Amino acid sequence: MTIELIPAERFTMQELTDLYNQTRVDYMVPMPMNASRLGEYVHDFDIDLSQSCVARAADGQMLGLCMLGVRQNEAWITRLGVLPATRRSGVGSALMDCMMENASKLGAKTTQLEVIKNNLPAYNLFLCKDFKETGEYLVMRRAPHPASEPPRGNVDWLDSEKALEAIQAYPNHLTWINASESMRNAQDVEGLRLTLPDGGAGWLVYRNTKFTLRSTLSHLIIHTEQGNPIEVGTQLLLNLHTRYAHHDTYAENIHKDDPHLSAFHALGYFENFSRIEMLHSS
Repeated sequence: MTIELIPAERFTMQELTDLYNQTRVDYMVPMPMNASRLGEYVHDFDIDLSQSCVARAADGQMLGLCMLGVRQNEAWITRLGVLPATRRSGVGSALMDCMMENASKLGAKTTQLEVIKNNLPAYNLFLCKDFKETGEYLVMRRAPHPASEPPRGNVDWLDSEKALEAIQAYPNHLTWINASESMRNAQDVEGLRLTLPDGGAGWLVYRNTKFTLRSTLSHLIIHTEQGNPIEVGTQLLLNLHTRYAHHDTYAENIHKDDPHLSAFHALGYFENFSRIEMLHSS
């Protein structure tokens, strides 16, 4: 099959959205988009549409797409999708080669990506391109419901500036989804800082996205500065969900060994799926 690779910037956001959704109709986790949400995705995660690609056949049929995020000497491959009828014909491999070549031309020292756990065709493709596993991360959800008990501790609610300052000092690795640059781009970041009577202390940063019909909390980052992470994490989440009892909540890319996992489970979070982060070094 002859595959033509075209910069994604030549297409409208609606055209890219329609193609993306078509590539995900039978996906393990479909994650459908609309043009507005895809536009926000491009903005928040520093997607360079001039370096992202759409694959097209010689007869003009759209085959798939892939996007490239770029930050200084780092790159991120995302939204790789191929139409179901044209898989196993080299489209995904051609798109990956295009992304890696573009990342190299831009001077990227490392290129990251994430793949849903047990998506073996995609995982094996990335292995063939010399990507290595760097970690496993959970995507969890909590449906709106009141907190089970009153929260404890002294809480200071953080505006965007203070919340971003907290993330800047976070000592652990954050994936591209939750990185400080992504959160700074988002414009809807908030947080809270907690001190417990026994000296335990920590903070929680999140995005508070306000829609017309509902609001959503997402991209949670918890850090315990002092004390028991389970107790500090539980009280941070209790305070959050007492204040926002009617919000859907999505916690993306929580490391599978995060010390606060028991706190998430205690507050009614359930695991939707897992992602594997992978890295390619130049």
